[in-house]
Amino acid sequence: MKDISFLIVDDSPSIRILVCKTVKAIFGSEDIHQAGNGQEALKLLRDIRIDLIISDWNMPVMDGEELLYEVRQDPNLKNIPFIMMTTNADRDFLITAIQLGVTQYIVKPFAPEELERKARISMSSLNKRKEARHALPEHRATVRIDGKSMPGKIFDLSRTGARVRLENDAALSLYRSCEVDLQLLDSDGLDAGATVISSLVGMIVRLTAEDTLHPTSRQCQMGLYFNPGMQSRPLEIQLNQLVRWLAERRPDVIGNG
Repeated sequence: MKDISFLIVDDSPSIRILVCKTVKAIFGSEDIHQAGNGQEALKLLRDIRIDLIISDWNMPVMDGEELLYEVRQDPNLKNIPFIMMTTNADRDFLITAIQLGVTQYIVKPFAPEELERKARISMSSLNKRKEARHALPEHRATVRIDGKSMPGKIFDLSRTGARVRLENDAALSLYRSCEVDLQLLDSDGLDAGATVISSLVGMIVRLTAEDTLHPTSRQCQMGLYFNPGMQSRPLEIQLNQLVRWLAERRPDVIGNG
């Protein structure tokens, strides 16, 4: 991350200096910029290339929440990883930050090692968002939350997420963790119906009603995020192998027919 450009946003000069020193010591980057509030930060963001934003929440003129909103609404800035620093560890407060599109948050005071971990996860998430997603025939998925099993169909998969169609249930809610078993029904050489991945850990990041005209339908689509830090190494290898196998099945060129 030596070539990564950072923007540190905080109304406290002493905090900015400490964070800048930490970033430089950990990542070796010389490309570190500072702003005293969100308004100053936006001007910098529109003038120079920034790879990672580390911003305080409470600031005058324009606070971190407003800055995050402006960044996520700007087509040229919306994909920049954004780490929010805050002294408020209240769950509802942090959920608000996640809903606004924060990449990671970090509660003050924090150790340099915690900032390093959050920064590496943030940059990793940017790279993963660029990964190919593979549309699938609807294979079976079993979703488990607190011991309750819910059958569904998985129809979209990548190394970092999936989309599942299933019946809505009170156990399903945003930002809740779950475990997922995947089965392939038409596996071209694998045993049809065999569980190919078991107990994959995911977080529910999207829930939407299924677009259907049936008045009693309870079908919904669920978006899952697979955090690499939550998977065991064998599970991570299994998922990578499955995604690679799917990629190999997709043709590079579609002929004239």
